[in-house]
Amino acid sequence: MSGLFRQVEAVWRKYDRPGRPRLVAQASVALGPDDTVQRARRNLRDYYAFTGRAEYMAEGLLTTAREIRAAVDAFRDIGADEVVLYCWTSDPDQVDRLADAVF
Repeated sequence: MSGLFRQVEAVWRKYDRPGRPRLVAQASVALGPDDTVQRARRNLRDYYAFTGRAEYMAEGLLTTAREIRAAVDAFRDIGADEVVLYCWTSDPDQVDRLADAVF
């Protein structure tokens, strides 16, 4: 992401845009019991099946509070203004689990 962010900033400057671009990163996440995490991985595989990278995307799913905090910190360190935590399961408890993980 750092390389992509730097490219965006360079193009922003090249075209003399005012201020700075808003840099947003996304991480795929699922917290909770194993069945919740496995359902999220299935959803990722289904969604990305057409790309030929479905397994890669499923393996990249962040499934622990520690992994999520590390990703948010890393994105912040490279200049992200916002990090979207994209949850791949419909389990409503994800909201509280993610809030506890990040804050």
